[in-house]
Amino acid sequence: MHRVTISKLTMLAREKNIDLIHLNNQVVLNYMGVFITKSLGIPCISHLRTFNSYGLNKNKVDYLKKVNVRYVAISEKIKHHWVERGLDSKKIDVIYNVYQPGDDDALPDKDISSMSKYDGYKIIFVGRLIECKGIPFLLKSFEQIINNNINAKLFLVGDGEEENKLKKYISELNIKQHVVFLGYRSNPQSFIRNADLLVFPSSEEGFGRVLLEAMDVGTPVIGTRIGGIPEIIEHGVNGFLVDYGDVDSLKRSIIAILKDESLRLKMIQGGNETINSKFRVELYRKKLENVYDTLLYVAN
Repeated sequence: MHRVTISKLTMLAREKNIDLIHLNNQVVLNYMGVFITKSLGIPCISHLRTFNSYGLNKNKVDYLKKVNVRYVAISEKIKHHWVERGLDSKKIDVIYNVYQPGDDDALPDKDISSMSKYDGYKIIFVGRLIECKGIPFLLKSFEQIINNNINAKLFLVGDGEEENKLKKYISELNIKQHVVFLGYRSNPQSFIRNADLLVFPSSEEGFGRVLLEAMDVGTPVIGTRIGGIPEIIEHGVNGFLVDYGDVDSLKRSIIAILKDESLRLKMIQGGNETINSKFRVELYRKKLENVYDTLLYVAN
């Protein structure tokens, strides 16, 4: 089946006089594109978006050395991971994901009433309810927030396989009345805008786009020193970084941002400057065009 698919795609590329192939995922997941690239003698780009390098072995690494291919990693940490797996560091360009604001006005006001009507502190998590997102770590710290008699609620936006397990853990911590599950939302920015703080407690993370979404709408952020998160958050400048699993540090960081208005304003300003300096569409386009130009120049 793969031979037939590769043959058809190769014929199509010839008919359309394709100059370059851009694979939207890691090379093993889009490996048919590599065969087509070598067959036609044209250059190829592969996007490296995660740490999921399964399937990449020595034979495939050796084969890739025979192909005119470059890689785009979404963070320095992602690049480092793939270099350790055998890819050539000189062929990997780091280009951070572009940030473009969503249309949060498309969300009816009634959908955020559970947040907007609450008069205490509003803390939000947005993401998949899966193990690597570190939500139990956040819940344990939030328990201490409640035990410090701070009037707050935690809003979880997202769904996933860990939802029932998380609900059980929340009951064990006796904080059920302080945690709200909002489910999956295709456009969560209105919820983020209504929050006083976004916490991203991941134990594994390639990038962390939701941090940019929060910075864009003026919501301070806290993240872990994991993966690509420190490439977005500069500790004390546009947010706080904590070590994954350090419950007390996360608790203290949350309280500091909630209670210190001047600190909040500093973080908000820092977040705005971060988006404008590192994640603008124009910067992304320029860097990607440079990769295209380099490949096409070499090919010709």
